[in-house]
Amino acid sequence: MPPPRRRRPSSIDRLDPEIKDLIGKLRIDHGWTIDEIRKKLLQLGQGDVSRSALGRHVKSLEEIGAQLRHSREVAQALVAQVGDAPEDRVADLNIELMHSMILRLTTATNDDGDGQPVMFGPEDVRFLSQSLQSLASAKKTNTDNVFRIRKEAAAKATAEAAERAVTAARAQGLSKDGVAAIREAITTAVLGA
Repeated sequence: MPPPRRRRPSSIDRLDPEIKDLIGKLRIDHGWTIDEIRKKLLQLGQGDVSRSALGRHVKSLEEIGAQLRHSREVAQALVAQVGDAPEDRVADLNIELMHSMILRLTTATNDDGDGQPVMFGPEDVRFLSQSLQSLASAKKTNTDNVFRIRKEAAAKATAEAAERAVTAARAQGLSKDGVAAIREAITTAVLGA
């Protein structure tokens, strides 16, 4: 297997972020052609941008736009399908979607058309590691929140059940000790307190 090639930054990659933003706005917001954008770049003193590099960049912008539209449609469909699902299911779904995106990123091939995998530099690996760590942390936080919410809901339901039982016991003329025993029995049985 040949050693991994280091990708040389394209002429677009070397542009200032403001110029790259301008390219995106001109293409996406205003529908300019590649030649019109290249002419504007020449006017701005950015003459070292080749037409082919600009074409690849515009194509990638359009592909990213299509992916974002698809992701938005999927998210809307999932929200419609999940509806008023408990928050833990929605959070789990978001975590699964992020795992899926990371998997697609790590198994992608480069844009050279040779089918070689994308090569990640140290910064990319660090970012992916942090993303995975954040996902694990989000999962734990979500699990902790679900546990806390369920515990609070159980405590509230137990207190309400105990109060209803106490009210019914008093209505039947049970003594204070009998009422306290019922309250204690319900609380202990449900909460283990």
